[in-house]
Amino acid sequence: MLARDDRPGLYDLRGASIVRRVEESLTRLRTDVLDTLLLHRPDPLADPEDVADALHSLHEQGLVRRFGVSNMNAPQIARLQAHLSLPLTVDQLEMSLARRDWLEDGVLVNTPASAANGFPAGTVEHCLAHGVALQAWAPLAQGRFTGRQETKEEHATAALVARLAEAKDTTPETIVLWWLQRHPARVVPVIGTTSPTRIRSCRDAATTDPRLTHEEWYDLWTTARGLPLP
Repeated sequence: MLARDDRPGLYDLRGASIVRRVEESLTRLRTDVLDTLLLHRPDPLADPEDVADALHSLHEQGLVRRFGVSNMNAPQIARLQAHLSLPLTVDQLEMSLARRDWLEDGVLVNTPASAANGFPAGTVEHCLAHGVALQAWAPLAQGRFTGRQETKEEHATAALVARLAEAKDTTPETIVLWWLQRHPARVVPVIGTTSPTRIRSCRDAATTDPRLTHEEWYDLWTTARGLPLP
């Protein structure tokens, strides 16, 4: 649920607004039911009881089967879940070889770099513990490792990605996605491209389990970050 089109600086998770936007989506999609509805970005003014009432109503009417969130941290998910009898099943976050703060949050503990990381601590662990699937938006990092490099770290990582792709008889895009999928959270990439060629390049990630060794996974991580791990 994004801000209204005429007010792009306004997040609106009022219950009545959620219901209205669902009805509009059903009309546009020409369908009777949504498989999953994500509440996109937290609204600081949202009343969790009001939000929960709207979600329960949509589910009881058969208009939405499942619910999730996007760009929310663990306490925000827990606060909403406390008012819901239905499970929140998804949290969609920006996650990629370029956007690694979600991963580094767990290894920078007790280091000076921890304070600068910025990712909400414990969010990945909360999702793992409560059965909330993690979806990654922008998982290909706008092609930074598959054709559009700018920094020395990106060039080095792209070269490693290409070598791994050749060795495993797959595409560079698949290697980048396998890196996400290899994590115990089994991150689900959400591919945003509209290019048929690019989509086909991701095919192995959808049909084959990640074929990256422990060492290869770490090589990709450390090469992309350009610094040794603590």
